[in-house]
Amino acid sequence: MLLENVRILDFTQYLSGPSATRMLAELGADVIKVEYGPSGDPSRTLPFVSGETSSYYTQQNRGKRSICIDLGNEAGCELARELALKCDVIVENFGPGVMDRRGLGWRQLSRSKPELIGASISAFGKSGPLSHLQGFDLMGQALSGMMHLTGDPDGPPQFTGSPIADCAAGLTLFGAIGHALFHRERTGEGQAIEVNLVDPLFAMHSIAVQGHSATRGSWSQERSGRQFSIVVPSGTYKGPEGWIVLQVLAPQWPRLCEAMGVPELADDERYSSSDARVENAQTLLAFVETWLQTFDSDAAALEFLESWRIPAAPVLSPEQAMEHPHFLEGGMVRTTLDPTFGELLVTGLPMRFSSLEPSEAEPGPPTRGEHNAEVLEELLGVSADRIVLLEESGALIAAPDRDSR
Repeated sequence: MLLENVRILDFTQYLSGPSATRMLAELGADVIKVEYGPSGDPSRTLPFVSGETSSYYTQQNRGKRSICIDLGNEAGCELARELALKCDVIVENFGPGVMDRRGLGWRQLSRSKPELIGASISAFGKSGPLSHLQGFDLMGQALSGMMHLTGDPDGPPQFTGSPIADCAAGLTLFGAIGHALFHRERTGEGQAIEVNLVDPLFAMHSIAVQGHSATRGSWSQERSGRQFSIVVPSGTYKGPEGWIVLQVLAPQWPRLCEAMGVPELADDERYSSSDARVENAQTLLAFVETWLQTFDSDAAALEFLESWRIPAAPVLSPEQAMEHPHFLEGGMVRTTLDPTFGELLVTGLPMRFSSLEPSEAEPGPPTRGEHNAEVLEELLGVSADRIVLLEESGALIAAPDRDSR
């Protein structure tokens, strides 16, 4: 495994942080999830709930080990500090100052272990004019400018149906941790990494920032509904049955005209240049959509477009995507065995490594505090008697199966 013998102490909860550490676990890292007593990760209460957990929790925390500590208890914080010094990376997604107040900040811990890597996700960063604010995914989408570009031209800005700010932050932190480990391998130095929910989305603007600057402010990207405003005719079209997307750049434009049986359209002054196509977008888009609907089925239209090398795809629902060969054969749909749900379909690792074979079955998620004794004995040499004392003091929260005895 790529990250074998790398140990992560994971203080994160909900989505952004757990999604990053889940991918580290998939690459073989030993991810020890610190859940906060007495209830554990709050995502255990998000949809869909069964028993002590949820399918939401399962997807982001499978393959991890769980230890449940009361971080409001000084003995619990001391236990967490001891564990942190036995790890390679600590990951957290608290607001500014929370970890420092508990003696768990990277600067505090790195005095005892300089090679330690600290990784943080927060809403708006640990410093700066917005760092004091609380925030979640929607704040990232709004502040980054992404929502401003999403929706109909005459309608309100819209957020995407999936939490892209959380997920983009998780992917970004995942990559940053890998590079910090590489740097440490070469130099022996640890460091602090910081990612917020806004910057990864802001960095995704392909033209909105530099285009506005290049035109000295005379051009701004705006909402354009189901059509891509700057590359026409690219967008979402009603097909014979459902919806189809086309992305037609300048090299594909003459081919599309030939495919539609109107090669002369390529040289028509209304459509012969990119600027002209944008100027006459509505007429052109209606023409293409009418042509698409002449096919007997969406599949027939897509097959024909493929034969002309025109980039196109069906608009799938998540349920349809789960059954598509691309996701099934590529290992993006995995089956995990959840202790309460049984077999559960989850998303897979969105990258490929030649040294890593995707497995058909994924490890399940931990129950809250399931690995208390295992982790404490393995890393700190804590005896069974002391574990009982820690539980009695409230510093350590026993796993649910032990609570029920």
